[in-house]
Amino acid sequence: MRGIALALTLLAATPAVAADLVESAPKPVSIIVQDRDGRDLAPSALGGRLTLVHFWASWCGTCRTEFPAIDALQKDMREEGVRVAAVSLDRLGWPAIDRTATALELREVTLLHDRNREAAQKLAVPGLPTTVVLDAAGREVARLVGAGDWEDEGLRARLRQLAGK
Repeated sequence: MRGIALALTLLAATPAVAADLVESAPKPVSIIVQDRDGRDLAPSALGGRLTLVHFWASWCGTCRTEFPAIDALQKDMREEGVRVAAVSLDRLGWPAIDRTATALELREVTLLHDRNREAAQKLAVPGLPTTVVLDAAGREVARLVGAGDWEDEGLRARLRQLAGK
């Protein structure tokens, strides 16, 4: 019942802005997800000064609504060292991921799959969408639970600050 209440709260919530990005003391993160070819990959391997590990699923309406803005954020902030690892929790795998990416015209984010939801469990992801922010050393430094207003200049400024710019 508690999980359902949280999910409903996340769905009904307005997009999170800079104030909703909760920073934390850096803590090591060791998660593995899969790329399109089934190879294991740590999201921190994407080489950013800051990596947004964005957990989502094709059946999550809020995830679908915010995705164009997070795709635009990746395009706009790539040169600043920000990388977005969009990690799908879809049990139907790449066919569902690809259908969603095509329908939403996603071109910028790196799509990955948490096939057995092990990464989400390890990071205690409370609901979708959730974005875990990793520094260049692969440590969690912030988290945003729920949809983000990725076009919000305050939120982008906080990300730049976390990236060391």
